[in-house]
Amino acid sequence: MAGVARIDLPDDDLERFTDDVNAFLNILNALNDVPEDDSFRFEPIGVFDALRDDVPVVFENAEEMLKCMGTYNGFVRGPKIV
Repeated sequence: MAGVARIDLPDDDLERFTDDVNAFLNILNALNDVPEDDSFRFEPIGVFDALRDDVPVVFENAEEMLKCMGTYNGFVRGPKIV
């Protein structure tokens, strides 16, 4: 891998990193044991659709629209993103 990445490592570092990379690859090989069908599911938090249906509203002028949007100093305010 060091050769492909064009990293010049001394031989003693190559041996040490080879063991580390092999240990990491062995951990990733555990993913091969996961079933490929839908019988295996892991959802620690329930998944649900939390979006509302959009209802289009037509405003006659921009000032009326901005009043409904909760502006602050001429900027449109939105929900806080956490």
